[in-house]
Amino acid sequence: MQKISCPYCKSNKMVFRGYRYNEKSKKRLRLCKSCGRKFTLRNVYFRMRFSPVEIKRAVSLYKKGFSLAEAKLRMEREGVRVSRWTILKWYKKYTKPEDR
Repeated sequence: MQKISCPYCKSNKMVFRGYRYNEKSKKRLRLCKSCGRKFTLRNVYFRMRFSPVEIKRAVSLYKKGFSLAEAKLRMEREGVRVSRWTILKWYKKYTKPEDR
């Protein structure tokens, strides 16, 4: 199990302090008892404009053999406007080199 620590003071003393909401999701807020600051844990989709489900869908389409243009068109049919360049960047970021 991974040890969770405060990103500011590196202390392990923390409590949960509700949730932080944004357009795509809700995240648990943590309060550090040592420094008194609130924070959320970062994941691999930190600061991404699109939801993880949309990113995974676009990458899987490209990985299945669709061209970037075809993957883009399929995503647009589902209501997600994304560029071919963005799909390619996601593919490079979220797949291992040996899986490509």
